[in-house]
Amino acid sequence: MLKDHITQHPEVQGFGHSYRQAFGDFEAFLYQQLIENWRGVNRNQHETILSEDLFARLQPIPLIDKYQAYQLLNNHWQTVATDLEILQTEGFATSKQVDPNLVIKKKDGKDTEVQDGWKGHVLPFELVQGVYLQEPLQVLKQKENRLAEISGELEAVLDSLSEEEKEADTVKEGKDGFVNAVVAKEAKLLRQEAKKNGPFGEDSYEAKILVVDDLITEEKALKAAVKRLAEDLHLKTKAVIEGFTDAQVLDLLALKWIRPLLVELMALPAGVINALTTQVQTLADKYAVTYGAVAQEITQTEQCLAGLIDELTGSEADMLGLAELKLMLGGGLNR
Repeated sequence: MLKDHITQHPEVQGFGHSYRQAFGDFEAFLYQQLIENWRGVNRNQHETILSEDLFARLQPIPLIDKYQAYQLLNNHWQTVATDLEILQTEGFATSKQVDPNLVIKKKDGKDTEVQDGWKGHVLPFELVQGVYLQEPLQVLKQKENRLAEISGELEAVLDSLSEEEKEADTVKEGKDGFVNAVVAKEAKLLRQEAKKNGPFGEDSYEAKILVVDDLITEEKALKAAVKRLAEDLHLKTKAVIEGFTDAQVLDLLALKWIRPLLVELMALPAGVINALTTQVQTLADKYAVTYGAVAQEITQTEQCLAGLIDELTGSEADMLGLAELKLMLGGGLNR
């Protein structure tokens, strides 16, 4: 494969090694600058310090667009600067603070601001959950994934119904879903019938309705469980944030401020290699058919056409014209 040949080339591997070496201690540098020294960071000037260090690391690596790298730094600096302003002006304790999550909802026909749970003043709930509440988060994600699977399975059953079967009361008028209450009622009768007369055929309408009823029952239970687990995880996250030590906060700030930038910076060499691979592949495809092969195909076509001319008939003038065309095509060379 072309990409494998390119990525395994010694110069390409050397390019990747040089880049990784140049940024080997960049994480430690950022941690010292932003985490350990957060109190002394000048929010209006410190981005320049970081960008100068970034450019210095990129100086011996000309293939990387330094302005693209700077844009990544600038994008993340906006988040860092906002958080630093909060910590430096409101105090470090605000990093362990949660605020009411206020949203606008309709109430009595009017837009009204109401609380919908909580949110971290500095630390996002999602970040905290991914580090300190992985197990309950995973349980919740699994159930959410199963809900998505059920939706797909219901859609598959609906698609398998004939147009006549879709006219049944169990299917919505728009033919885009099932009527849960009607399905439950009909499934109850079908189970009684199956108990007396035996199971229905696997591909029968009746068997499909029983499957739909089971899926709807499972879906209902899962939705209740997801709601309960999400609320429980939300409250646990609030409690965890409020109980953080200073060291835990600093580690999470590093994950929020530094890690995403590093991930994007370390992906730049792959982007260069992918672009190179695409260009080489385009050239390879363009010249996959050689000039010789094209010339041979033209010759074969001309010879075939010249042979067909021999089968044509017409007036004397027509035949003279056809003879001239045959000479142009090369058909008379072997005569």
